[in-house]
Amino acid sequence: MLKNDLNLANNSHLTYSLNLLGNFMKRPLQSVFVSVSASCLAVLVTAVTAMPSFAADPFRSTNAREIGSETQKAFELMFKDGNYVAAVKQLDLAVRTEANDPLLFSLRASTFYAKEDYLSMKIAGDRVRVNAEALKGKDNLRAYTYLAVSDLIAAGYIIKTEGVSSAPSALPLVQSVFDNIQKAKDISPNDPELNLIKGYVDMLIASVLPLSDLETALESLKQYAAPDYLKWRGIALAYRDARKPELALDAVNKALASAPNNPELNYLKGQVLWMQGGSSIPTAKKQFELALSKSKQLNPSLLSEIREQCRNISNGTNCPEQK
Repeated sequence: MLKNDLNLANNSHLTYSLNLLGNFMKRPLQSVFVSVSASCLAVLVTAVTAMPSFAADPFRSTNAREIGSETQKAFELMFKDGNYVAAVKQLDLAVRTEANDPLLFSLRASTFYAKEDYLSMKIAGDRVRVNAEALKGKDNLRAYTYLAVSDLIAAGYIIKTEGVSSAPSALPLVQSVFDNIQKAKDISPNDPELNLIKGYVDMLIASVLPLSDLETALESLKQYAAPDYLKWRGIALAYRDARKPELALDAVNKALASAPNNPELNYLKGQVLWMQGGSSIPTAKKQFELALSKSKQLNPSLLSEIREQCRNISNGTNCPEQK
């Protein structure tokens, strides 16, 4: 679990935010960028594509934006189905026809992060910025949202390559994240896509700042964010890290109702049940086993993590492999 090693007396709010970015990447669910890339980074869409066929907007039921169908497939493979392997292949297809889509490169940044290829992550983040700038004057709400995402990726690159001690050099990027989110909020404060991004950022801050109010931090996610499988996943993560397993379990069950085949959600549910202990342990083990039953679609590093935790909960015995 994330440890609070921040000195409230000596550090500024921005320094806290930058340190939490680096520390959050060490969490048990190694999807920071599959939480904040999987949501803060990659949970974005755009209409800047070159005559593709269009799919439905996964965020909005009104005032929908159009997104490239290939990119939308990758988005759902990664976040709804939890199929990392298929999502990576789908992204390779999407880049051939939808290279102007910021979501596409946000997703690619998340996959490079998962492989610890931080230079490629940064390059993908640079493309997010270019595509976001191209949205200015066409869709300023999403332009500023994507600029915040690109700043977050750039700050993450500094943290991962230079260490948390590099905080001062990345502080301007962190400030820019907040500034661009505010600019987007000034345009449309209740936008579901924006509030998904903002909600994850607020949740991250609350997870390491003892003086932060968690319920206030979760307001953006609870009230306005979409889609549900990412909204409730973020809420479950927040309650898990706040060690409120009953609330976390309710949230992860709601996420599973929207994405019942996602093994990463089974893993998260298993962690929450494990936290509850006692009679919940056998059910927790079953959730780990459900996640492992789809091992062929998981990110290899996350798969190793699930196996290790499954062995811990099974007193050292091997957990099942996918047939």
